[in-house]
Amino acid sequence: MICSSTNQAQRRFVRRMWVAAPLCILFSLAAALAVRHGHVTGVPAYLIAVFSALPILGAIVVTGLYLEEEKDEFQRNLLIQSMLAGIGATLAATEIWGNLENFIKAPHLDPIWVYPMFWVFVLLSYPVVRLRYR
Repeated sequence: MICSSTNQAQRRFVRRMWVAAPLCILFSLAAALAVRHGHVTGVPAYLIAVFSALPILGAIVVTGLYLEEEKDEFQRNLLIQSMLAGIGATLAATEIWGNLENFIKAPHLDPIWVYPMFWVFVLLSYPVVRLRYR
C-alpha cells in the first residue's frame, strides 16, 4: 500500500492511519506520565488506561473501514493475508518470549508492546505477500 497510489480507499486508509498511529503514541505517553508523575490512582487511573487505548480502537475501525471501502478484492486480500501473518508472528513471538520469561527468567515483555509488534509484523509481511503474486 503506497500513499501515492491512485486508489482512493488506500489513500484514505494511509491518511487515517497516519492520524491514529501518533495518537496511539501520544495517548500512551500522556497516560504513563499522568500515572507516574501525577500519582493518579484508583478509578481515575483506570479511566486513563482505558482512554489511552481509544486510538487503538480507532485504528481497528480504520482498518475495517478500509476493508469495506476497498473495491479491489486482490488489494483487500493482500492486507488480510498480511494481517494474518502479523497475528501469527505476534502470537509466536509473545509465546516464545513468555517461555523465555518462565524458563530462563528473561525480562518481562510489557503487553503494551504487543499492538505495535503486530503492526511491525504486518508491515514486514506485506512485501512478502505481494511477492507471492509476481
